[in-house]
Amino acid sequence: MPNPERGFYRAGQGDLERIDPAFLEAAYRDGYRLIYARINLEPYRTGTLPRTYLDKLDAGFAAARRAGVKLIVRAVYNYPRGETQYRDAKDAALPVVLEHLSQLKPVLRANDDVIAYLQAGFVGAWGEWHTSSNGLTEPAARTTIKDALLAAAPSDRFVQFRYPPYIQAWTATQNAARIGFHNDCFLASGTDVGTYSDDPKARAAEQADMDRLGDAAPFGGETCNPADDKGATPRTRCADILGEGARYNLTYLNADYYRRMFHDAWRTSGCSEEVAARMGYRLRLIDAAHSGRIVAGEALTVTVTIRNDGWAKPYNPRRVEILLRDRATGTVQRLPVEAVDPRDWLPGADHRVRLAAAAPRDVPAGTYDLLLALPDPGSRLRDDPRFSIRLANADDSAKAQGWDAALGAFRLGTSVQVERTPVG
Repeated sequence: MPNPERGFYRAGQGDLERIDPAFLEAAYRDGYRLIYARINLEPYRTGTLPRTYLDKLDAGFAAARRAGVKLIVRAVYNYPRGETQYRDAKDAALPVVLEHLSQLKPVLRANDDVIAYLQAGFVGAWGEWHTSSNGLTEPAARTTIKDALLAAAPSDRFVQFRYPPYIQAWTATQNAARIGFHNDCFLASGTDVGTYSDDPKARAAEQADMDRLGDAAPFGGETCNPADDKGATPRTRCADILGEGARYNLTYLNADYYRRMFHDAWRTSGCSEEVAARMGYRLRLIDAAHSGRIVAGEALTVTVTIRNDGWAKPYNPRRVEILLRDRATGTVQRLPVEAVDPRDWLPGADHRVRLAAAAPRDVPAGTYDLLLALPDPGSRLRDDPRFSIRLANADDSAKAQGWDAALGAFRLGTSVQVERTPVG
């Protein structure tokens, strides 16, 4: 089922500064919650970004917010056509890259709520950190750009880089907590078309490190046409995507590329629905327990077991709330839960969680149905149910459980009697 910050994504039609709102709205209706958005810096490869351009980027983020989707953002200086036409691609000199990052920083931070993930970009062909025309892949330059990217990105968002050896070098040192990995030739050949080393021993070490990294940082990308890798043997079977999706904690994947070789094979073999369901987190309520009676102003404690059936955990901050809905009036009280972080709900495990929240002193006496909500923490999104995480449980009228689309919350099928504090 569609959920924020996970799953198959669509590539935005047009660059971010001119992204089509109708496309975003249609993507949402079709069940997509992630859009790849390209920041096209090619016209400014030798100069400063004009204020008008930055304003257009801000408008692109606003369009995503209105449409109910989040963005995978990458800034690039070129976008060659096809996997074999990239060798003449031009990027920018290091001082220009750093200036552009300083200009983009306020825009990125002002729109952190609709940024799901940042791909490093900027360097080389397609912003994939190879074939740089300005020596930006040299160790000193790439480390300088990495540090500038992490400084410019919203402080609670990951920056994903393309090549495991670079990530290995950085994660062995400091300032690596927000570094993730994206693989834009996932499953395409033995080395994923140059993503990993040609040397088998080095490749195995890189893959093991990216496996471990996925436990803490998001992994995503796309499959690709292996035309630039002679003798490639693409891994197109269901066993490949199901096994490696789980191994690397796959959170998102391009829905459109490279369909003919990969997606169509998964559909023909019968696993495409499982791939869609398992990408990212998939949270399911196992049980819930709480007292049947509380006094207004006192704590309400709900103990739940949440199962994560997905391949990954939620990677971005997420609120937890208990909702009380008055059976008599329909009035809803939202009770924030502290000290519970859904980012701790790792895949393939049951999580027993104690949710404690204080019922307001002025809440009227009566019977209240309980709901569980996982809204976005952003001030512009927290009241928008489109950005809430939906539990994977099917609606069950016999248990009075199900999704409330208007509230962005799951009905637990239980109730609590609220009493006023006795007088005297």
